[in-house]
Amino acid sequence: MTNRIAVVIPAAVQQKVADALLLIRQELNPYMYPLTPEQRQSIVKMGDRSVAFMEQIEEYGTATPGFVPSFIDFEALKEDVKATADLDAILRPLLQLVADVESTQMQTGGEGYTDALVVYRNIQSAAKANIPGAQAAYDELKKRFAGQGKLKVVPAKPAPGV
Repeated sequence: MTNRIAVVIPAAVQQKVADALLLIRQELNPYMYPLTPEQRQSIVKMGDRSVAFMEQIEEYGTATPGFVPSFIDFEALKEDVKATADLDAILRPLLQLVADVESTQMQTGGEGYTDALVVYRNIQSAAKANIPGAQAAYDELKKRFAGQGKLKVVPAKPAPGV
């Protein structure tokens, strides 16, 4: 099997990362506003163009206060625009880090699981050949696949008009 990555993260590095993440959480916690899944669904979504739009509204509202209706707290809107930009500056590198960690985990996990399946099949063969200890190992390991059944081959549908 091809092993594209061989990584062992030292315990000291893992602890430093855990400490750094805890520090980030502690520092940001007073400014966070967690939402429930229902709140997340109901809130207006925005993307990069929406952020640029908010920034333009802030510029127009600042330059021409008459554009801002009296029932809008324009100072609060300006704070929201700034907070959105500030949070974006924090979020973007975190998202890149998450993507890199996920990619690395996918690679290591994929390699490990593929190799583990080969070892499992070998244990399965050893159990069929009555190799001492293999049946007990196979009986324990096969629980992972209980209820999955065998793969069924679905015949291809003929092309339209055939």
